[in-house]
Amino acid sequence: MRISIEQLRERIVRTLTARGVPDEEAVIGAEMCIDAELREHRSHGVRLIRNVIAEYAEGSARRSAVAIVTETPVSAQVDGGFHLSWYVHRHAVDIAIRKAKESGIGMVSARNAGVSGALGWFAERIAEQSLVGIILTSTPVTVVAPGTAVPTLGTNPLAIGVPRANGTPLVLDMATSSIAFNQIRRLREVGQALPPGVANGPDATPTTDADAAIDPESGRGRILPFGGHRGYGLALMLELLVSAGVTGRTSSTKRGPVVLEPADFSAIYLAYQPTLLGSVDDMESAITDLISELESLGARIPGESSRVIRSRARADGFVEVDETAISLLDE
Repeated sequence: MRISIEQLRERIVRTLTARGVPDEEAVIGAEMCIDAELREHRSHGVRLIRNVIAEYAEGSARRSAVAIVTETPVSAQVDGGFHLSWYVHRHAVDIAIRKAKESGIGMVSARNAGVSGALGWFAERIAEQSLVGIILTSTPVTVVAPGTAVPTLGTNPLAIGVPRANGTPLVLDMATSSIAFNQIRRLREVGQALPPGVANGPDATPTTDADAAIDPESGRGRILPFGGHRGYGLALMLELLVSAGVTGRTSSTKRGPVVLEPADFSAIYLAYQPTLLGSVDDMESAITDLISELESLGARIPGESSRVIRSRARADGFVEVDETAISLLDE
């Protein structure tokens, strides 16, 4: 469905506020949601609202003020108090940016929020301030170790943002899973098969059946890590750093009856000034040289194609959104 960006923004805000989300939080949520749609990252756009609303409702009885639990000049621990997840994660990122500008580096953890949304949005936000951004996150367990059928890890995405002197920041945004959990759910809804090698069935062998890739009782996925044992190792270490390190929740503790448990999402946001580690001029020159060489060879640059798509959509003022996703919004 083709819809104007402003009309989409109004409908997202209206949908969120109708469920008790404060106006300020809803506006920030809409901004992030729309950015994902403009980039054609469908799994993190309007479709994600279903998850965000479910998590927000799940945390209603535990809701409290967003708070900094502990703080130093270079670090902070943010307790999101089960507020709108997009809002909490942006709040944590902005604290990291402020500390990096004041002290050279900022390290901030976030918990008790819910799904962050597309990490590339945060990495770009950091890099736009001439800072390097590194983001590590953990999610509810929907990923299995190769050769198993019991989910023990999150999809555990990470993102890196690097500033450029002349141009938009370079951003890498990737999950350590072979496919997003929301993507499996979307393919199941429309009756399409999964790509080979992205999920296991109940017998612990790979399947292309979206129904078989989701446990019918728990609703959790059986997603495989990307890249075989290397991706598995990375997913495992992120689970230990981010989930164990920030929330103390792993394994069976995270495998409770609620899949979209907001306490099972956690994040670490790191922002730092490049001058801490080297010459900014040398860095910028080296980045320009390498990117120019790669482009001359016809190589793809991470994040570039989605940024071009976003620019065109912004200029047009309209965006294409799946009909099934639009149906999640209030009229």
